[in-house]
Amino acid sequence: MDDEQEMRDIMHDYCVRYGREHDLQFDIDRYPTGDALLAEYRRGHYDILFLDVEMPGTDGLDTARQVRGVDDAVTIAFVTNMAQYAIKGYEVAASDYIVKPLSYFDFELKFTKALRLTKGHAEMTVTVDTVDGLRSFATGEIHYIEVLDHYLMFHTDAGVYKARGSINKQAKHLEPYGFARIHKSYAVNLRLITVLNTSNLDCAGTQLPVGRAYKNSLMQEYLRFLGSAR
Repeated sequence: MDDEQEMRDIMHDYCVRYGREHDLQFDIDRYPTGDALLAEYRRGHYDILFLDVEMPGTDGLDTARQVRGVDDAVTIAFVTNMAQYAIKGYEVAASDYIVKPLSYFDFELKFTKALRLTKGHAEMTVTVDTVDGLRSFATGEIHYIEVLDHYLMFHTDAGVYKARGSINKQAKHLEPYGFARIHKSYAVNLRLITVLNTSNLDCAGTQLPVGRAYKNSLMQEYLRFLGSAR
Protein backbone atom coordinates (compact mmCIF):
# COMPACT_ATOMS: atom_id res chain seq x y z
CA MET A 1 0.00 0.00 0.00
CA ASP A 2 1.49 3.31 -1.13
CA ASP A 3 0.03 6.54 -2.45
CA GLU A 4 2.77 6.81 -5.08
CA GLN A 5 2.12 4.84 -8.27
CA GLU A 6 5.85 4.51 -8.93
CA MET A 7 6.48 2.94 -5.52
CA ARG A 8 3.56 0.53 -5.93
CA ASP A 9 5.02 -0.54 -9.27
CA ILE A 10 8.50 -0.99 -7.78
CA MET A 11 7.18 -3.11 -4.90
CA HIS A 12 5.13 -5.20 -7.32
CA ASP A 13 8.15 -5.77 -9.58
CA TYR A 14 10.35 -6.70 -6.60
CA CYS A 15 7.79 -9.26 -5.40
CA VAL A 16 7.61 -10.78 -8.87
CA ARG A 17 11.41 -10.87 -9.11
CA TYR A 18 11.72 -12.47 -5.68
CA GLY A 19 9.19 -15.12 -6.65
CA ARG A 20 11.02 -15.84 -9.89
CA GLU A 21 14.42 -16.12 -8.16
CA HIS A 22 13.08 -18.33 -5.36
CA ASP A 23 10.64 -20.35 -7.48
CA LEU A 24 7.58 -19.01 -5.65
CA GLN A 25 4.27 -17.56 -6.79
CA PHE A 26 2.40 -14.74 -5.08
CA ASP A 27 -1.01 -13.13 -5.45
CA ILE A 28 -0.31 -9.41 -5.26
CA ASP A 29 -2.76 -6.53 -4.76
CA ARG A 30 -1.88 -2.83 -4.78
CA TYR A 31 -3.77 -0.13 -2.90
CA PRO A 32 -3.29 3.67 -3.20
CA THR A 33 -4.64 4.44 0.30
CA GLY A 34 -5.17 2.84 3.67
CA ASP A 35 -8.89 3.44 3.37
CA ALA A 36 -9.02 1.43 0.12
CA LEU A 37 -7.26 -1.49 1.81
CA LEU A 38 -9.44 -1.36 4.91
CA ALA A 39 -12.63 -1.29 2.84
CA GLU A 40 -11.82 -4.78 1.52
CA TYR A 41 -9.77 -6.27 4.34
CA ARG A 42 -10.90 -9.44 6.08
CA ARG A 43 -9.07 -11.69 8.52
CA GLY A 44 -6.81 -14.05 6.62
CA HIS A 45 -7.15 -11.96 3.47
CA TYR A 46 -3.37 -11.54 3.16
CA ASP A 47 -0.24 -13.15 4.57
CA ILE A 48 2.02 -10.07 4.30
CA LEU A 49 1.29 -6.34 4.13
CA PHE A 50 3.77 -3.66 3.10
CA LEU A 51 2.41 -0.32 4.30
CA ASP A 52 3.73 3.15 3.58
CA VAL A 53 3.84 5.11 6.84
CA GLU A 54 3.07 8.57 5.45
CA MET A 55 -0.22 8.46 3.58
CA PRO A 56 -3.07 10.89 2.91
CA GLY A 57 -6.22 10.00 4.83
CA THR A 58 -5.63 6.98 7.06
CA ASP A 59 -1.85 6.68 7.30
CA GLY A 60 0.12 3.46 7.47
CA LEU A 61 0.24 3.25 11.28
CA ASP A 62 -3.49 3.84 11.69
CA THR A 63 -4.17 1.35 8.90
CA ALA A 64 -2.03 -1.22 10.71
CA ARG A 65 -3.85 -0.59 14.00
CA GLN A 66 -7.21 -1.20 12.35
CA VAL A 67 -5.91 -4.30 10.58
CA ARG A 68 -4.63 -5.64 13.90
CA GLY A 69 -8.12 -5.17 15.32
CA VAL A 70 -9.39 -7.95 13.05
CA ASP A 71 -6.24 -9.91 12.17
CA ASP A 72 -3.45 -10.68 14.63
CA ALA A 73 -1.70 -13.14 12.31
CA VAL A 74 -0.86 -11.11 9.20
CA THR A 75 2.80 -10.06 8.90
CA ILE A 76 3.18 -6.28 8.60
CA ALA A 77 6.24 -4.39 7.34
CA PHE A 78 6.48 -0.62 6.90
CA VAL A 79 7.96 1.34 4.03
CA THR A 80 9.04 4.83 5.10
CA ASN A 81 11.15 7.84 4.16
CA MET A 82 12.38 8.27 7.72
CA ALA A 83 13.64 5.43 9.91
CA GLN A 84 12.40 6.99 13.16
CA TYR A 85 8.80 6.39 12.09
CA ALA A 86 9.46 2.67 12.09
CA ILE A 87 9.90 2.61 15.87
CA LYS A 88 6.16 3.08 16.21
CA GLY A 89 5.71 -0.13 14.29
CA TYR A 90 6.22 -2.07 17.49
CA GLU A 91 2.78 -0.88 18.57
CA VAL A 92 1.25 -3.09 15.90
CA ALA A 93 3.81 -5.92 16.03
CA ALA A 94 5.39 -4.94 12.72
CA SER A 95 8.08 -7.35 11.56
CA ASP A 96 10.39 -4.76 10.03
CA TYR A 97 10.68 -1.59 8.00
CA ILE A 98 12.27 -0.61 4.69
CA VAL A 99 13.64 2.89 4.19
CA LYS A 100 13.16 4.63 0.85
CA PRO A 101 14.76 4.85 -1.68
CA LEU A 102 14.14 1.15 -1.97
CA SER A 103 16.84 -1.21 -3.24
CA TYR A 104 16.11 -4.78 -4.27
CA PHE A 105 18.88 -6.06 -1.97
CA ASP A 106 17.20 -4.51 1.08
CA PHE A 107 13.78 -5.67 -0.07
CA GLU A 108 15.03 -9.24 -0.52
CA LEU A 109 16.41 -9.38 3.03
CA LYS A 110 13.26 -7.95 4.60
CA PHE A 111 10.91 -10.05 2.48
CA THR A 112 12.76 -13.23 3.45
CA LYS A 113 12.28 -12.33 7.11
CA ALA A 114 8.59 -11.55 6.51
CA LEU A 115 8.11 -14.95 4.87
CA ARG A 116 9.58 -16.67 7.91
CA LEU A 117 7.17 -14.86 10.17
CA THR A 118 4.14 -15.51 8.01
CA LYS A 119 1.65 -17.81 9.68
CA GLY A 120 1.40 -20.98 7.66
CA HIS A 121 4.79 -20.62 5.96
CA ALA A 122 5.58 -24.15 7.08
CA GLU A 123 2.60 -25.33 5.03
CA MET A 124 3.86 -23.85 1.77
CA THR A 125 4.82 -26.55 -0.69
CA VAL A 126 7.82 -27.27 -2.86
CA THR A 127 7.91 -29.69 -5.76
CA VAL A 128 10.80 -32.15 -5.89
CA ASP A 129 11.89 -34.22 -8.88
CA THR A 130 12.25 -37.59 -7.12
CA VAL A 131 13.37 -40.74 -8.92
CA ASP A 132 9.72 -41.88 -8.78
CA GLY A 133 8.38 -38.69 -10.32
CA LEU A 134 7.42 -35.21 -9.16
CA ARG A 135 6.32 -35.01 -5.53
CA SER A 136 5.16 -32.06 -3.45
CA PHE A 137 6.16 -31.54 0.18
CA ALA A 138 5.06 -28.97 2.72
CA THR A 139 8.25 -27.23 3.76
CA GLY A 140 7.47 -27.99 7.39
CA GLU A 141 7.47 -31.72 6.58
CA ILE A 142 11.10 -31.71 5.43
CA HIS A 143 13.60 -32.46 8.21
CA TYR A 144 16.84 -32.23 6.26
CA ILE A 145 18.41 -32.90 2.88
CA GLU A 146 21.41 -35.18 2.49
CA VAL A 147 23.77 -35.74 -0.43
CA LEU A 148 24.34 -39.47 -0.94
CA ASP A 149 25.85 -41.16 -4.01
CA HIS A 150 25.23 -38.10 -6.19
CA TYR A 151 21.54 -37.97 -5.22
CA LEU A 152 19.62 -35.79 -2.78
CA MET A 153 17.89 -37.66 0.02
CA PHE A 154 14.90 -35.73 1.38
CA HIS A 155 14.26 -36.86 4.96
CA THR A 156 10.62 -36.03 5.71
CA ASP A 157 7.75 -36.85 8.05
CA ALA A 158 6.59 -39.49 5.56
CA GLY A 159 9.97 -41.10 4.97
CA VAL A 160 13.08 -40.66 2.83
CA TYR A 161 12.84 -39.73 -0.85
CA LYS A 162 15.65 -39.86 -3.41
CA ALA A 163 15.80 -36.96 -5.84
CA ARG A 164 17.93 -35.45 -8.54
CA GLY A 165 19.39 -32.00 -8.23
CA SER A 166 21.90 -29.74 -6.52
CA ILE A 167 22.00 -29.24 -2.74
CA ASN A 168 23.21 -25.68 -3.35
CA LYS A 169 20.12 -24.93 -5.42
CA GLN A 170 17.73 -26.66 -2.98
CA ALA A 171 19.24 -24.91 0.05
CA LYS A 172 18.89 -21.53 -1.69
CA HIS A 173 15.31 -22.33 -2.66
CA LEU A 174 14.36 -23.34 0.91
CA GLU A 175 16.28 -20.58 2.68
CA PRO A 176 13.24 -18.28 3.02
CA TYR A 177 11.48 -21.06 4.96
CA GLY A 178 14.19 -21.46 7.57
CA PHE A 179 16.60 -23.94 6.00
CA ALA A 180 20.39 -23.62 6.07
CA ARG A 181 23.51 -25.46 4.95
CA ILE A 182 25.40 -27.06 7.83
CA HIS A 183 27.84 -29.20 5.84
CA LYS A 184 28.82 -29.84 2.22
CA SER A 185 26.40 -32.80 2.34
CA TYR A 186 23.56 -31.45 4.49
CA ALA A 187 20.95 -28.70 4.66
CA VAL A 188 18.54 -28.68 7.62
CA ASN A 189 15.23 -27.24 8.74
CA LEU A 190 16.31 -24.78 11.44
CA ARG A 191 13.02 -25.02 13.32
CA LEU A 192 13.69 -28.73 13.98
CA ILE A 193 17.09 -28.23 15.62
CA THR A 194 16.96 -29.19 19.30
CA VAL A 195 20.70 -29.26 20.09
CA LEU A 196 23.41 -27.23 18.37
CA ASN A 197 27.13 -27.14 19.14
CA THR A 198 30.34 -26.51 17.24
CA SER A 199 30.72 -29.97 15.72
CA ASN A 200 27.21 -31.42 15.39
CA LEU A 201 23.52 -30.81 15.92
CA ASP A 202 20.32 -32.72 16.53
CA CYS A 203 17.63 -32.26 13.86
CA ALA A 204 14.31 -34.07 14.36
CA GLY A 205 16.06 -36.67 16.53
CA THR A 206 18.97 -37.31 14.14
CA GLN A 207 22.52 -36.21 14.93
CA LEU A 208 24.22 -34.54 11.96
CA PRO A 209 27.75 -33.14 11.54
CA VAL A 210 28.46 -29.42 11.29
CA GLY A 211 31.18 -28.71 8.74
CA ARG A 212 33.98 -26.42 9.84
CA ALA A 213 33.44 -24.15 6.83
CA TYR A 214 29.75 -23.72 7.76
CA LYS A 215 30.06 -23.31 11.53
CA ASN A 216 30.11 -19.51 11.75
CA SER A 217 27.49 -18.88 9.06
CA LEU A 218 25.21 -21.53 10.58
CA MET A 219 25.35 -19.95 14.03
CA GLN A 220 24.60 -16.51 12.58
CA GLU A 221 21.73 -17.87 10.50
CA TYR A 222 20.30 -19.82 13.42
CA LEU A 223 20.38 -16.79 15.72
CA ARG A 224 18.81 -14.68 12.97
CA PHE A 225 16.11 -17.31 12.52
CA LEU A 226 15.35 -17.42 16.24
CA GLY A 227 15.07 -13.63 16.30
CA SER A 228 12.73 -13.48 13.32
CA ALA A 229 10.53 -16.32 14.64
CA ARG A 230 9.75 -14.62 17.95
